[in-house]
Amino acid sequence: MSIVKSHRLSFSEREALILEAAGQLFAEKGFVGTTTRAIALESGVNEALLFRHFKNKVELYNALLKRKLETFDALIAPELRKTLELPVPEGLLKVAQIIVEKHRENIWFLRVMLFAALESHDLGQEFFKQRLPLVEFLVEFFDKKISDGELKTLDSAVLSRAYIAMIHHYVLITQVFNAKDHFPLPETAMLEQFVLIFTRGVQP
Repeated sequence: MSIVKSHRLSFSEREALILEAAGQLFAEKGFVGTTTRAIALESGVNEALLFRHFKNKVELYNALLKRKLETFDALIAPELRKTLELPVPEGLLKVAQIIVEKHRENIWFLRVMLFAALESHDLGQEFFKQRLPLVEFLVEFFDKKISDGELKTLDSAVLSRAYIAMIHHYVLITQVFNAKDHFPLPETAMLEQFVLIFTRGVQP
């Protein structure tokens, strides 16, 4: 069903509707499988009007990335920053819970990224040309904990990517593949185990 508004939309309101429709369709049908005509229909505007906002689908895709970063900075970053003052295990658990929950609220974005990577080498790389605020935050987190003597001195950039990999794997299996039974424990217990393995390792 197309998104319809009864009042006359401002330029920014119309643009938001177009981006919302594009995100939904990219997530369902992929970048290649989605036409600008379908996006226009879903957002309740004509195609000519859509092209006044975005010249093509690549511009739409890049605008979605930009909006995701803006959302992160406005809504997610403040939650993450509260974890800087927590001990390492509690902080990492809270970070994991935030990541999982935010993906659950907006799983379409991960689906868009996966479709883009599979369909286009260039689009797959485009995301990693942007600022990666989650990586930036975790580098800051690990730098602080190393400086405070809570962690041994290791490369914080490597630590951040390793931790994200664990949590994103969990998100991928449970939310994209919907294979929740793949993991042997309930979500909180599973995330606690990830933190334990990450912070203490597996040796006795």
